[in-house]
Amino acid sequence: MITEGNKTMALNVKGTVTFKAFGAYCEEYINELFTRKIRLKNIRNESNIIYADIDRQNYLEAARLARNFGVRTSVVKRKGLYYHIASLKKRPGLIAGILVSSAMVFTLRLFVWHIDVHGNKNLTEDQILGMLENYGFTAGVLANDTDALDAERKILMSTDELSWINIEVNGSRADVYLNEKNDLVASDDLKTPCNIVASRSGVITDTEVSSGDLLYEKGSGVAEGSVIVSGAVSSGDTLILVHSDAKIIADFTDNVEFEMDYTTAEKLPTDDSFIHRQLMILGIVIPLDGNDANTENTICKESTSDLTIGGLTLPVKIRTEQYNRYSEVTVTRKSDDIRRILENRLEMYIYNFCKDYEVLGVSKEFIETETGLRLKAGIQLRGDIGVKKPIYEH
Repeated sequence: MITEGNKTMALNVKGTVTFKAFGAYCEEYINELFTRKIRLKNIRNESNIIYADIDRQNYLEAARLARNFGVRTSVVKRKGLYYHIASLKKRPGLIAGILVSSAMVFTLRLFVWHIDVHGNKNLTEDQILGMLENYGFTAGVLANDTDALDAERKILMSTDELSWINIEVNGSRADVYLNEKNDLVASDDLKTPCNIVASRSGVITDTEVSSGDLLYEKGSGVAEGSVIVSGAVSSGDTLILVHSDAKIIADFTDNVEFEMDYTTAEKLPTDDSFIHRQLMILGIVIPLDGNDANTENTICKESTSDLTIGGLTLPVKIRTEQYNRYSEVTVTRKSDDIRRILENRLEMYIYNFCKDYEVLGVSKEFIETETGLRLKAGIQLRGDIGVKKPIYEH
């Protein structure tokens, strides 16, 4: 019989990822994860940011799904190789012995403990590490080329965002080198020929071209992906390639929708609480108590402290997790209350996703649905829509 404790132990062995998600559609995003039977644990809301634990094999899918809801996600921490050793709590001498023993030194040489990412521009380091984790290459794996080669092949077959990836393992360190497809040119890479293309569809209101050939004048409409400033410039009878540089100011509209039911299930904290303490050694997490209480339907607060013996601070930390259970209640709201909540979500969306642009105006339309209200909004924005894209020579 598979108990809840066995499931938790299996997740500890396979590894879990603690991630945070923020944006206007967080609730809809979390509901979609449950609909797809992607298991989340320790869900908590702190200052409009949702934190949760997820099986590392499901994190990449969850991160990709977030884009469909306009939600941003990032990895907070990664956990794995959990071992239930309750007796260590009363035996600090054994912990010190493990740290200085030759067995630990030998073990460190066999595993990868540190991974550095090189060459990423659009993708974050956490996204790359998430891809590696999803295909079995993460801190704690055996330091051999077989794992690295297998991860390289699977990543290139599963994503359209990378054109090349190479993992070099040197002892307990791994260096990941990659090239992204359609990389944007770094602003200081002045030797790379490039065009200026439109990141959004809009109407050009102003231009400031330092180099390159301007193809659209003020007042022209451009579609997303159109070349606005060409890096192919005529010099007499010769066509030369240059590094285009320009600011392209345009007006455009961002259309968004938010929806909420009149009746929803809300989570309220209770007085029922318990504590977990864990020892963290080089990525290995060891429970220090026999508390196997179910952590589902809880809100967690964490704190970390150093382990000191005889005035010497060891490369070990003690993590304390305090869990408070919450109960679900059914709440029915009035139309005016829902309008205020949806307008607040719209404001949060503008703050998170439009802060790089000037907001010219916002149009709003509330629509009655069978179960609640939907807010349709058009955000009129003005800003630089030009991005650099290299000209590949063949």
